[in-house]
Amino acid sequence: MAIKFVFSDECGTYSPIRTEKQNRVHPYYIRSLFIIEGDDYKKLCDDFTDLKKQFGLPNKEIKWAHIWSLRSNVKNKKEVNQKEDHHFLKDFDYHTIIDFVEASLILLQNLKNCKTVYSITNNNSDAKFSEKDLFKMHITTLLQRTQFETQKNAKDLAVIFFDPLCDKKSKLLREIYFDIAQNGDFVQEYTHIKDSINLEFSHHSIGIQLADYLAGVMAGTLKGYDRSIQIFNNAIRGTLRNHNNKILGAGVCEIPTNSSERQKLRAHFKKHCP
Repeated sequence: MAIKFVFSDECGTYSPIRTEKQNRVHPYYIRSLFIIEGDDYKKLCDDFTDLKKQFGLPNKEIKWAHIWSLRSNVKNKKEVNQKEDHHFLKDFDYHTIIDFVEASLILLQNLKNCKTVYSITNNNSDAKFSEKDLFKMHITTLLQRTQFETQKNAKDLAVIFFDPLCDKKSKLLREIYFDIAQNGDFVQEYTHIKDSINLEFSHHSIGIQLADYLAGVMAGTLKGYDRSIQIFNNAIRGTLRNHNNKILGAGVCEIPTNSSERQKLRAHFKKHCP
């Protein structure tokens, strides 16, 4: 039996009632996920640590959001405040951090087997589900794709790690996960997924940090940012789950399922990420 490790994180926010300003700042709610062989995790961690040393970066968690905070400070000619959580990066050019993120995601390509999956909600659509219902759709989609990948080998089992949110939302994630795992859906039984979700702090987990980068790059890609698109094509596209060479519905899933939203994604990826 082989154990697979699965890491997931989010980017953006969702609310059934959204203002125009909220939609401009967070036009999408995205969950990323990647699946690797459990015995590859130590190598991934070692290579990630070595990479950080090569870039001369401190041994602290570097978040995707730090890049844009640094970029904003440069653009607005502001000094980094000591109270800001990215203060330890104040002496680094944000382009260096972006290059580090790209190199980090390329590490996933170098593993013997890695699959990435995204679930995406367009906040500018008419979706008005409760937060709980939307989370359930995202998690169900990710669990289904994890089951499909893991069941290829009859004895394999996937262990899933999520970044904890606030206490209320973390409890909600646990309840949703348990309900899906126990009661199923059209998959009926999640026979290849561990029955309990693991909430793992990102600053303790290189896997969660990489999931954060995956989600952040997708957000930038959907916004049409050239550097994000470049990273996606160089470092992520090759690991994206597909079915008959098609990524939509397999590695990139619109939430809720909607033919119009899928067509928008199809047009976007055809233009930017062929």
